[in-house]
Amino acid sequence: MKMFWIIYAGPRPARVTDALLAHGAAGYTEFPKAHGTGTHGRVQGTRAWPGEETVITSVVAAEASAGVADGLVALQNELAAGERLHFAVLPVETFR
Repeated sequence: MKMFWIIYAGPRPARVTDALLAHGAAGYTEFPKAHGTGTHGRVQGTRAWPGEETVITSVVAAEASAGVADGLVALQNELAAGERLHFAVLPVETFR
């Protein structure tokens, strides 16, 4: 099994969850209004550092993980200016 850890900045997080489900993920958990700092600067939801991100995680069967990753890469290539999508794929020993 694999865990997808996804960080999306933009107005349409449903595009990410739709891509997950369309490419073989059975479900997901979404954490809206995430704040942090990264390669694109601070995102704190304030006037000084505006914006918010959505963190989405999904545990996927190993055989479906390549398709899910391909779907997320395709979505990355379609994003409008100002939208960002980053993801990591992590091994999962047990998920019950």
